[in-house]
Amino acid sequence: MINQILTSKDIADLSRRPDAEARTAAGRKVSEYYGAAEISETGKKLAEDIFRIMVKDVEVKVREALSESLKNYKNIPRDIVESLINDKDSVAIPFIKYYQDLTKEDLINIIEMQNINKQIAVAGRPGLSGDISQYIVDKCPEEVVGVLISNDRATIIETTYQNIIERFPDSENIKQRLVYRSELPTSVIEKIVNSLSAELQKRLITLHNLPGDMATDIVEQVQEKTTLKISEEYSSDKQVEELVHQLYTSNRLTSSLVVRAICMGDLKFFEYALVYLSNTPITEVRKILFNTNMDFMIRNLLRKAYIPKSMFPAVFSALKVTKEIRFDCKNTDRRNFAHKVIERILSYGNTGEELSEEDVNYLISKIN
Repeated sequence: MINQILTSKDIADLSRRPDAEARTAAGRKVSEYYGAAEISETGKKLAEDIFRIMVKDVEVKVREALSESLKNYKNIPRDIVESLINDKDSVAIPFIKYYQDLTKEDLINIIEMQNINKQIAVAGRPGLSGDISQYIVDKCPEEVVGVLISNDRATIIETTYQNIIERFPDSENIKQRLVYRSELPTSVIEKIVNSLSAELQKRLITLHNLPGDMATDIVEQVQEKTTLKISEEYSSDKQVEELVHQLYTSNRLTSSLVVRAICMGDLKFFEYALVYLSNTPITEVRKILFNTNMDFMIRNLLRKAYIPKSMFPAVFSALKVTKEIRFDCKNTDRRNFAHKVIERILSYGNTGEELSEEDVNYLISKIN
């Protein structure tokens, strides 16, 4: 039956091991025949025997052509499959990525080879199962996990997303790939949103069907961070006061913005915000904020400025850190300052005022 496609000359040439081009062409003919619906059992076995010869061919290009030809077939004998997946990258990768009948054990073994190119081929497979996705996250480097995230036809369950975030908390590449994934659980969005750049936050809103309140909160955070970036560049009281005045008159001097400012160490902005929101002179505001025996007066000042009580712990934590390290916004790292504030908030329950987990997460979101 095989001579319906291969001529007697083809077979004779193949047996004499002529040039690589001839062997490659012959291999393609055998592969075409192998995939034909009318192939007999005898013809199939004969084709498979030829494949066994070709997977050992000294010419890489012959084996590459065979891999390309067989990658879309099914039920190929195990010894041929194993020869192809254990071959050089140029031979193995197309087969690994597209051959549907690779077993779970095959995929795990490939991942365990520690060959990053073959791992990437596994991560890019259509229809990848959730358990293999989890195995990739557990075992593979960031580059491979990034390919997995970008593979929209791979199943990734919620716990696997959480593991990705825990393994690569500071990776901009991973964050970007998560944002651009076609579907993302809301719980994952909530975990990463505050660590995204303004541009990625905008993309998150554009690409995902977020709940209305979450989308609104993201927009507000972007605006607040932009405002505080401007404030950070100002040095004089007059410049900061003018900025606060402008925000106040345009109804953009929100409690959230004010609390974020002090938690980032922007003391001048915070002071002038309280001046406008509470109608209290700047000298009085500063006197109240830095008198250690007047916590009750600070609370009264915050109430006059309509700062929600739920935000008081963040304000008090930030003020205590400010007093401890004598914060200078030009010379002190704001990220370290914010981390110290977070540490204070996490231990705030010991000061006589209990905070729920929801309160803590909310306050920390105003700092990140």
